[in-house]
Amino acid sequence: MSITHRVLVAAISLTAAAAMFAPATAHAGHPCQSEWVKFKTFFDQNGAKIARGICQLVNKNDAAAAKKCVDDFEAARQKIDAKLAEYNAGTNDSQGKIGPRGLGEATWATGTLLAERTFAGAPILSDSWRLELQRTGGKATKPMQATVCFLDSDGNMALPAATFSIEASRPNYDNTFTGVAGLTPVILLEKPIGLNGHQYQLRGTRGGEPTVVREARLVNTAAKDAKMRGGQ
Repeated sequence: MSITHRVLVAAISLTAAAAMFAPATAHAGHPCQSEWVKFKTFFDQNGAKIARGICQLVNKNDAAAAKKCVDDFEAARQKIDAKLAEYNAGTNDSQGKIGPRGLGEATWATGTLLAERTFAGAPILSDSWRLELQRTGGKATKPMQATVCFLDSDGNMALPAATFSIEASRPNYDNTFTGVAGLTPVILLEKPIGLNGHQYQLRGTRGGEPTVVREARLVNTAAKDAKMRGGQ
């Protein structure tokens, strides 16, 4: 083998190795990310960008930053709560809707799974989020596979995906996820295609205000009290 040939083979091998260990692009890996790309307009229109940097408070002694943190959170909450109210009311949403269904706040969404279904919520304004999924009936004999993902505003997986199965012998799933503030929940439901389906109900419920917002409120209140005392 000539020197030129050996150099070329080495270069190709290095390139292949680099490709093998290179990080995956933002939207190429997980099915949740594929859904995000497929329905990107849905996510953009339903609030993902609202949650970007929803509240930043690095210095707890910075009263101005604390006020901005609270103001940004309140502005985002108005927009996101309006979207959740729309989901809760079932506006433009039904079992037969094509594309992802909006997952409301603390209200049951129902359906019959015959093949696949995607649910997507609004960004979570809390450090925690509880997901409940219950099989309520149906003639399907194969389990319903579920995947839960939390995506950032760019569609990246912010946490490892959680997977589980639902069937007649295991009809309930109930789990509270933490560290999810500002992330968008995406739930994928799947079963082998068939005329027999799983009847189900699904509910997502956020916890209290994020810790950073509560801390910002305390800083804000303390600054106001100090200002009042200074003016006396």
